[in-house]
Amino acid sequence: MIFSRSIPKRNYRDYRLYRPLLRQDFQHRCAYCLIHEFFVGGEAGFEIDHHRPLHGPYARPDLEAVYTNLYWSCSECNANKGDTWPSPEEYEMGVRFLDPCQPDDDHDLHWKFHPDGTLQALTLIGAYTEEKLLLWRPFLQERRAQQFRDQEEAEELEARLKRKQVNPGRRRELEQRLAEIKRRLEPPIFDRARWGDRIPHA
Repeated sequence: MIFSRSIPKRNYRDYRLYRPLLRQDFQHRCAYCLIHEFFVGGEAGFEIDHHRPLHGPYARPDLEAVYTNLYWSCSECNANKGDTWPSPEEYEMGVRFLDPCQPDDDHDLHWKFHPDGTLQALTLIGAYTEEKLLLWRPFLQERRAQQFRDQEEAEELEARLKRKQVNPGRRRELEQRLAEIKRRLEPPIFDRARWGDRIPHA
């Protein structure tokens, strides 16, 4: 999976003002582990990652509010990444973080996803990113495995619903089950609650 960036209508000094655009550009998913906001508490479970860190031995504070250095990340991936960045020697060897905004860094080119939810790194980039961000986390494995199961079941249900001999009652049950699965495969979007959005008590 790769992500296409929009061109901001204006440039902000405060990088946090890019949140709405980042959510849109990254399709409400973590740039690194691909978890959807829906499964980690909505927007509140996500943060803005500075791909090139602002602190640490290879800091680039000049990129603090540069849109192309900002990535939408789940809180856990962002915390695991922290100020980590490969040394110049590692970078020369091809060791670096996945950059899913670049065509050559499609997730599927760097990992193989297995039905049990495990990852198999196919490149140095995949191995480095998996190790530093702990992409083998049990929660992520279970989520990926569930997605495989949901996709298989959705295909089976759609095939059954195409058969004319399915009686109306059974058809309704199958359609309801299919709708539930599609809700997980294409989750709804929940914005973070803001103070001004709270409903006052009666």
